[in-house]
Amino acid sequence: MDKERKLIIAGNWKSNKTVAEALALVADLKRELSAVKEVDIVVAPPYTALESVSKAILDSNIRLGAQNLSADGYGAFTGEIAAGMLKEFSVGYVILGHSERRQYQKESDALVAKKAATALAANLIPIVCIGETLSEREAGITEKVVETQARGSLAGLTAEQVEKTVLAYEPVWAIGTGKTATSAQAQEVHAFIRKVLAAMFGEAVARRVRIQYGGSVKANNARELLGQPDIDGALVGGASLEVRSFADIIKNSI
Repeated sequence: MDKERKLIIAGNWKSNKTVAEALALVADLKRELSAVKEVDIVVAPPYTALESVSKAILDSNIRLGAQNLSADGYGAFTGEIAAGMLKEFSVGYVILGHSERRQYQKESDALVAKKAATALAANLIPIVCIGETLSEREAGITEKVVETQARGSLAGLTAEQVEKTVLAYEPVWAIGTGKTATSAQAQEVHAFIRKVLAAMFGEAVARRVRIQYGGSVKANNARELLGQPDIDGALVGGASLEVRSFADIIKNSI
């Protein structure tokens, strides 16, 4: 697939996999995906498996992501994980502002922006998630919601920092539901997000930022979704927990 921007497909394992299960999965992924060079492949295990997975993928084309980080550094922040702790395990990416954290942990756009700045200062690549709920889509305010989240979650970042950032458009109504935005619906919102980025940071930056789609991505819809001009990859949830489905999504995207 000929794209200006290299595809990036990341597996968000959420709160799943023991260390033993995580190691078994990455061993299979390494074998299945060793020949893939056209796609940046990322896995984001739970914190408990980061160290083990980090060692297991050292000699592979798979990169390591974390599912969150603290907006603050080291210090009296009970239960938080500082960026420096992630760096210790060779983490390269960090998922920020996922809809589940926005919903359950009440994370705001301002907090996501602070976390993104913290990640970038530590040379971690943020994967910043934005997306509307079903009620917001039905109310016809998808673009308003997505623009507000994009502007708020990238506030304070420089154009140079945003170029390094990955955005993930995840319609909340399609996460884990089996519902998927049609390729046309997804492309429409991705193109709109790129227009917002152009307004904020200029056309050249907007052209270079990779925007993933997330929301019930599967092997059988990956090719059509990722073939859209403004869709530069996928943030995969449930389908990333099993070697066959995740590997097939990646292979079908090429």
